[in-house]
Amino acid sequence: MPTERFYRLPEAKKQMIREAAIKEFARVPFDRASINQIIRNADISRGSFYTYFVDKHDVVEFLLEDQFQQMQRFCKDELKSNGGDYFAMIERLFDFSVRELQKNPSMVQLVRNLFADRENNELVGMKAWPKPACLEKQEGGPLQWMDDNLNKSCFRPEVAEDLSPLMILAMSSLTVALKQYYEYPDYLSSTRERFLKSMDILRQGSYKNKGFDMGEKESYSE
Repeated sequence: MPTERFYRLPEAKKQMIREAAIKEFARVPFDRASINQIIRNADISRGSFYTYFVDKHDVVEFLLEDQFQQMQRFCKDELKSNGGDYFAMIERLFDFSVRELQKNPSMVQLVRNLFADRENNELVGMKAWPKPACLEKQEGGPLQWMDDNLNKSCFRPEVAEDLSPLMILAMSSLTVALKQYYEYPDYLSSTRERFLKSMDILRQGSYKNKGFDMGEKESYSE
């Protein structure tokens, strides 16, 4: 992540560096991205760059964290406004993410370049998701503020007691849908429809009757 010196920069300067980095990572895959080009785009010295970041991995982590913080703020606001409805929040988060990407097409290309193949995922430290720490209740962590702000009265007791499996399933579905949008933006409508269906399955379940037994062939064939 950036140094304290970076965060003390005027907002206009930080935005210039952010846009310069986005431009370069959108231009080429991560392994071919050039720090020299970022420096030229941002009109800063090489020395200044290294007082702000360790390397280009650091820059990418900053860009992704910046997007994550925007999403987190949206989620908190949405939960407050919808009475703690988790699935409504996730569905709205998909639309929010798409709108934000449509405002900045370079971010769509950046994400394509970063996550186009396994090698790039490993290079930017995104080989595994979610990180175990995200699934533990820590002060200020995502699971803790979800637990504090969700309306858990509609969940089964075992789900309300441990939200992490639900978070993994829902966020994985969201990640897949957004990845499909990154790669095939012309298919947004069908991508969104499949995503909403996946949320409905999580919300309502898959089997038509509670306690359904696959061995009950008569019920299965109805």
